[in-house]
Amino acid sequence: MITEKEDAVSPVIGVMLMIVVTVIIAAVVSGFAGGYSDSDRKAPTAAISCQALEGGLLFTHESGEYIDLVDVIVILTNGEDTRRFYGSEHQSGDDPDDYVIRKVSRVSSLTADLQINTGNQFYLYADNDGSASGVSGAYLGWNNPEFYLTTDEIGTYRIVERESGQAISEGIINI
Repeated sequence: MITEKEDAVSPVIGVMLMIVVTVIIAAVVSGFAGGYSDSDRKAPTAAISCQALEGGLLFTHESGEYIDLVDVIVILTNGEDTRRFYGSEHQSGDDPDDYVIRKVSRVSSLTADLQINTGNQFYLYADNDGSASGVSGAYLGWNNPEFYLTTDEIGTYRIVERESGQAISEGIINI
């Protein structure tokens, strides 16, 4: 009796299937790593400077994309203390003149246009000048919650887009 040895095809198919699965997994991983699946909105980028003035902070849009002040959060840090200010936050009531963050404009209504671009400025109003705070070196202050910028700490700012949580600009506050 003669027996023929028959080789099965299934080991070859199994190896090919493993190679195909490995290639597909590698393509998916590289797609995620390359950001192809990233559907998050990117924050605009801008160079913004900040200067402390009597009564608040003046921000100047030096260059970059336009920014809508309603969509930003200004985060101030002084040493270990941090305070957030929202573009649509009011100090009191619904009077447009009570906005904490306002665009500096030559037009009578300071809140008519809240979009800023290169050359525009916006102002973050302080509640007090820090003189009656009892905090050493305080030069600007805000209430509820209490926060002060002081001369003995380096004050920094960070402007963040509210929707994406990404930074638009950040830097040191010039005194």
